[in-house]
Formats: sequence, structure tokens, C-alpha cells
Amino acid sequence: MRTILLHSPAANESRRRGRTGWWAWALQRVTGVLLVGYLFLHILVLSSARAGADTFDRVFGVAQHPVLAALDIVLIAIILFHAANGVRIILLDAGVAANRQVEMFWASIAVTLVGVAASAWLSLPLIF
Repeated sequence: MRTILLHSPAANESRRRGRTGWWAWALQRVTGVLLVGYLFLHILVLSSARAGADTFDRVFGVAQHPVLAALDIVLIAIILFHAANGVRIILLDAGVAANRQVEMFWASIAVTLVGVAASAWLSLPLIF
């Protein structure tokens, strides 16, 4: 009797890699949308200066709240991941290390975590 494997080890490896690629794709899209949203919010805050110095001072005072200032670290995380994953995508499109997609995704995560840790270590004493 011949044994038929429904899920070969190669298929499992392919499935794992496919899931990682999906997460990289999804996070790239989510961080891109968040950056566009931040851009519009940033333009809105800056355009409040046209309404006068008092309005701008009030808006900027809200933006200096410690919680909102700490959210800048989240912004740094979003920017770092989007940039590092973008470099990964460029390398994949160029055919560089195309078989190392999973490792490059985790390298993008590592770059993000190191950058966020460094920025938090430098920023949090200034915020609080």
C-alpha cells in the first residue's frame, strides 16, 4: 500500500512562509494608511496657525500633552517598520535574497524594535 502525504514538510514550510509574507503585506498597508492619516492630522495642526496665534497655541498645547507626546514613539515605530519593510520589498523586487523573505521580515521587525527602544530611552525622560 502506498502512503500519500497530504501535508508534506515542503508544503508546511511554504505555508509558513506564505503567512509571514501576508503579515508583511498587511502591516505595510496598515502602516501606510496610518502615515497618510498622520500626514493629514499634521497638516490640520499646522494650518491652525492661519486662524491666529491663540488658536495655534491652544492646538499646540493639546499636542504637547504627555500622552500625545508619548504617541510620537508609536509614530516612530510605524515609520521605522514601514521604511524597513519597504527596503525588504525593494530587495525582493530586485531579486536580492528572494529566498530569504522570512528572515528579512524579522530583520525589519528587529530594526523597528531597536529603533523604538532607542527613541523611547532618549525621549521618555523628556516627556514625563
